[in-house]
Amino acid sequence: MEPLPSSHPFADFLASLEVEKRAAANTLWAYRRDLLHFAQFWHQTTAQELTIALAATIRPTHLRAYLGHCLREKLSKPTMQRRIAALRAWFVHLQRHGHVTHNPAKLIATPKIGLRLPKAPSEEDTIRLIETTSPYEREHTADHPWVIGRDAAIMELLYGSGLRIGELCGLDHGRLNLSLKEIRVIGKGNKERIVPLSQASITTLQHYLQLLTALVGPLHPDQPLFIGQKWPEQQRRLNPRQIQRLLQHRRRWLSLPEKTTPHAIRHAFATHLLQAGADLRAIQEMLGHSSLSTTQRYTHLDRAGLARIYDAAHPRAHLDGAMTHQAFSSTTF
Repeated sequence: MEPLPSSHPFADFLASLEVEKRAAANTLWAYRRDLLHFAQFWHQTTAQELTIALAATIRPTHLRAYLGHCLREKLSKPTMQRRIAALRAWFVHLQRHGHVTHNPAKLIATPKIGLRLPKAPSEEDTIRLIETTSPYEREHTADHPWVIGRDAAIMELLYGSGLRIGELCGLDHGRLNLSLKEIRVIGKGNKERIVPLSQASITTLQHYLQLLTALVGPLHPDQPLFIGQKWPEQQRRLNPRQIQRLLQHRRRWLSLPEKTTPHAIRHAFATHLLQAGADLRAIQEMLGHSSLSTTQRYTHLDRAGLARIYDAAHPRAHLDGAMTHQAFSSTTF
């Protein structure tokens, strides 16, 4: 992503996000896309190129018209919320630097959205997805055993540690500690967290590292852990799109829903841990959520499953009515 020209009205704001806020690349890309969408709307409706000077003339009526434009484009409510949030942040930046005196985006009520529950595949479908290779994979990786080993390790990490695909592709060899059974991950906002490794992940990673060493030689701490299939002709990190395609081939071969994406596997990691009785705070830490409320969405996923955990674990869950009545009757007040 090439930087915007310094004269562009969003250039200084996006630069401050990157330098001061240490925003992740995906965050910067999303803010840029959303703001440029508004700039395009402004140009279409006013026949003027948006500038910092013109920002002072923007009123809530302009932003309501912009929301109407988004509705006509049939954008989702979360997208509309995010675009107004980007404008709010831009105006805060302009206020801080004395370019405007008000923030019209603060006066805009964005569309309300209901609770969006993550769609997680079942444990059975998740295991099938991890352990089954598609005919496409077998055909295109037959001469590249290291790719087979790489993909096995990737699938185990997605489910075993709940990583985002961006986090997984950004891993360096030095962040892996097999002896301590953990990996240091750089998540959103460039925040580092330590995530445990499952035994299955360790086994597949050990096998992959043997194959990788044979391919590229001794591994250095700052070397990408997962590399693209065209190595060494193109010495690049694995692209997230390649992981998405890997899942696509597998889910179609197994006749699983198209919503069975890499992020759905991350949801499966959290959901299945919660259903097994894991502590919500621990899940929050492993997922890298800054707020517990984000993690608490998973408590809405399987009420019956949580009830089973309660029945199996709580000391008072198995008292029948007679025992309870007897205990109550014998109590002295």
